[in-house]
Amino acid sequence: MKKVFKIAIIMALTFITIQVEKDFKNRDFFNVSKVQINDVSKSLQEDLERIKIDLLNKNVNDLNLKELEKKISQDARVKKVEISKQKLNEITIDVTEKESSYYVQYKNKIYSMDSDGTIFGMLEEYPRKSMPILLIKSEDEKLKLLEIIQKLKELDLKEEISQIHMDNKNLIYIVLRDGTRVKTQTEVSKNRYEIVMNLYKELIKTKNIEYIDARFKDILIKEKEGKDAR
Repeated sequence: MKKVFKIAIIMALTFITIQVEKDFKNRDFFNVSKVQINDVSKSLQEDLERIKIDLLNKNVNDLNLKELEKKISQDARVKKVEISKQKLNEITIDVTEKESSYYVQYKNKIYSMDSDGTIFGMLEEYPRKSMPILLIKSEDEKLKLLEIIQKLKELDLKEEISQIHMDNKNLIYIVLRDGTRVKTQTEVSKNRYEIVMNLYKELIKTKNIEYIDARFKDILIKEKEGKDAR
C-alpha cells in the first residue's frame, strides 16, 4: 500500500512539474517581440518582412526554426540562412545571398545568374556590375556557353568577355570588351583559348581586329579593314 501511495505521489509531482513548465513556456514574455534581419537586396527584404510579420507575437517555444531555415533556403536567391534565438523572445535571421557572376538575356529580359548557372533575379533588383552577358534561347545553350566561360575563367580571362552567344548553326561568338569577336565551339580546348588570347593581346597593339576564328588548326584572323592574316 505504501509503495502504491509513493508511486501516486511521484506521478502527481511529475504531472505538476510538467504543467508548471508548460504554463511557464506559454507565458507572454516568450512571445516573439523582435525579429532582426540582416541587410539583403530589396526584393528579398520584402519577402523576409512577410515572414517577420508572421513570426511576431508567436510563442518562440512553438516555432520550428530548422523548418523555417529549410523553407527560406529553397529561395533561388539564398545561398545560406541561419536562424537563432536571442534572449527569451527575439529571433535573428541571417541570410547570405547568392552573388551575381553573369547576366543572362532571355526573351528580351536580363537576369542575374550565379557561377553555378542558377538564375535567381532580375537585372534591376541588384547593383549593376561589370559581368559577361550570356544571350540564350534555351537551357541547353546556357550550359554550352557556361562550359566555355568556365575554361576562360580558369585562365583568368573572364574579365575580357563582354558577351557570349550562339547562332542558329551552333557557332559560338565570344565578344570581347573592345568589340573583337572570337568564333568558337564547345570542343575548343582551354589551352587553345590561351593561345588565341595571347595572340589577340599582341595583335591589338598594331591591328584593328574584326574576329579571330579559334575552331581550326590554323587560327584565322580578320582585320576590320578586310585583310586576312594567318
